[in-house]
This record gives sequence, structure tokens and C-alpha cells, in this order.
Amino acid sequence: MPGISHRTDCRDLLEIPILDTLASSFLNIGAEAAVLSGSRSGILDDQASDWDIYVYSSAPIDRKARKDIYSALSLPSVVGMTFFEESDEAEDTYGNIYDIMFRSKEWTEWQVDDVYRKCNARIGYTTCILYNITHSRIISSASGWFERIKEEVSGPYPEELRRNIIRKNLAVIDGDYSSPFIHQLELAAKRSDIVSQNHRMSSILASYFDVLFAYNRVYHPGEKRLIPYASALCRSIPSGMEEDICNAVNAIGTDSLVPAAAKLIEKLHMLIVSNRD
Repeated sequence: MPGISHRTDCRDLLEIPILDTLASSFLNIGAEAAVLSGSRSGILDDQASDWDIYVYSSAPIDRKARKDIYSALSLPSVVGMTFFEESDEAEDTYGNIYDIMFRSKEWTEWQVDDVYRKCNARIGYTTCILYNITHSRIISSASGWFERIKEEVSGPYPEELRRNIIRKNLAVIDGDYSSPFIHQLELAAKRSDIVSQNHRMSSILASYFDVLFAYNRVYHPGEKRLIPYASALCRSIPSGMEEDICNAVNAIGTDSLVPAAAKLIEKLHMLIVSNRD
């Protein structure tokens, strides 16, 4: 795919002075660790990616103190955004955008405990936080806490978690109950409700990829560029996966939608049944 390349070594990224300065500054005001994650630290990269910095702490990091850091570095910033996670955005003189997310140690420990240790599956995106942690590049760390968490979740993929993700997400896609996603898609098609069709197709794909990554015993990389990630990370994928996904998405609003979605789902089942291990 144009603009996308594989990345195997990110040490050069961690040598960028602004990253080290930001990380050290956050540790000076109470953070336990600052890491680089997101597209800039993964196996796929594109030049449109922002710099995602995650800051972990036991207590919230004061917003005024954060603003003072950006001001001292002459970085225009927006502080205290809460659309998703508590976050700031800063921009340097070269136009690089730094998205800085603040996470509590307590919340992170809960995520690890609920998914990795207790093996509880979600509906779509179950292991995204685990992927985020394992693919984080530590810029600065005060106590070794993040290193211990990363080492733990970098261990073998829990087989119970794998089974739970596959079982739960296949059930919601087309399981034997009254309202699986495929049935809801059929109803949306009958109503010619294109907004609902888009929503249901998105739900099917979210669970589809959760199953696919779990089946291959790899963590889910998140919501972006899932087709190239699946091709790069997964040893086994359904035949014609990319074409089938494109056909299903492009069929939204047409009479071909339900058959295209059914074909996509059928091939996922075929993969799992033919390669049980």
C-alpha cells in the first residue's frame, strides 16, 4: 500500500530531543512513565501519523503544570481535552503534532487484570490496550512499573482469552439467538436504512477482526489500517479477505449487502473450522 512501510527498529525515534525533554518534564511533575506508542512505534508507519505519547501516573497530572511545560518549550498547545482519554495536543515549529494521553496506573492495571489475567472478552477490540502496551517504546520511567506490566503482557497469549474472544464475537456476529449482527443487518437492508446498514456492518467488522487476531494469537492493533495489519501480523487469514471486506463495505445501500456480508462471515467460520488447534 502506498505510504506505508514496515518498521522494525524505533530507537532513532527515541533520540528525538523533544520526546526526551517532554518525558523528563512529565516525570518531574509526578508521572511514573512516559512512552511512545501508536503508529509511530508500531510495525506499520506512515508520514501522516501524529506522535502519540502516553503518560502514566498514580494521581492526575496537574493541567497548569502541563501547560507550563509546553510554554517553556515554545510549543503551542491545547490542554485538558476529554473527548476520549484525558489528553493534550502540542505542535512544534516543524508542524509535528504531539498527542499526549494521560492514563492512571489504576485504570491500566484494571485493564490488564480484566483482559490478560481474567481472560474476559469484549465485543470487538478486546486486546487493543495490550497491543498498545506491548508496542510502547519507553522514553522515560521512574519506578520500573511500566516495564513490569509490559513484560507480563508480552508473555504467551492466554488460550482461555483466545477461546473467549472467538466464542463471544462469533456469537454476536451470527449466533443462534434472536438478534445477531447479521440479522440486524438484514432488517436494516429491508428498511433501506443506509445509516443503520453502515452501523451494523461496522459492528460485524469490529467482531470479525477481534476473532481473526485472537485466532492468530496476536493482540488487536486498534481501529486503523486493519487490513494491512492483519496481513502483516496473522499467519492465517480467510482467502480473499481484502476483496471480500471491500465488497461488503461498498455494498452498503445496495441489494448486494447481505450476501456480501454473509460471504465474509462464512469464510471466517471456514478458517476457524479448518484450522482448529
